[in-house]
Amino acid sequence: AGLGAMGYHMAGHLARRHGERCFVWNRTSSKAKQHSQEFGSTAVSKLSELGRCQVVVFCLPTSTEDEAVAEQLLPHLDREACLVSCTSGQPAVSRRLSAEYRERHGIHFLDCPVSGGPRGAAAGTLTAMLGSDSKDAADMVQPLIESFTKKVVHCGPSGSAHAVKAVNNALNVSHLLIGAEGLLALQHHG
Repeated sequence: AGLGAMGYHMAGHLARRHGERCFVWNRTSSKAKQHSQEFGSTAVSKLSELGRCQVVVFCLPTSTEDEAVAEQLLPHLDREACLVSCTSGQPAVSRRLSAEYRERHGIHFLDCPVSGGPRGAAAGTLTAMLGSDSKDAADMVQPLIESFTKKVVHCGPSGSAHAVKAVNNALNVSHLLIGAEGLLALQHHG
């Protein structure tokens, strides 16, 4: 679910491995149809059609969209299904969703943000950070995640992977700022 700059390519790698068993949904249905034509995935126009899946991978802008899409999808999923958020989400929201969905629906919510940008998504060389309250759920989703990553790092319980990703993003921004300051200092020295 979510075929933007990252999700489009990630779903492409899933489709290469799983073909028609890879169902894709996007708010703009034409994007899902395009994906189906390009990669052989199965485009669905209604989010509820993803209810037949045991694992649903989200690549949405924020935790807000994760929750909105998940709430629409939950009534259609079987118990023990897994929702995997590749969003750079909020750790506290991921922990809450994991506990709520498990208690109310018997569904696993795993946080699995990725690092490597659109280029890494296209190449299938992303690094994924995985947080899960269930080892069995993590084991079930790992082969799917490996189809679009070079490395999967298990970070701990739900929310931990989103926390690691937040620190990773902060470090990246810090390095950019320090580099800019260094270049300014060098410019002043000629």
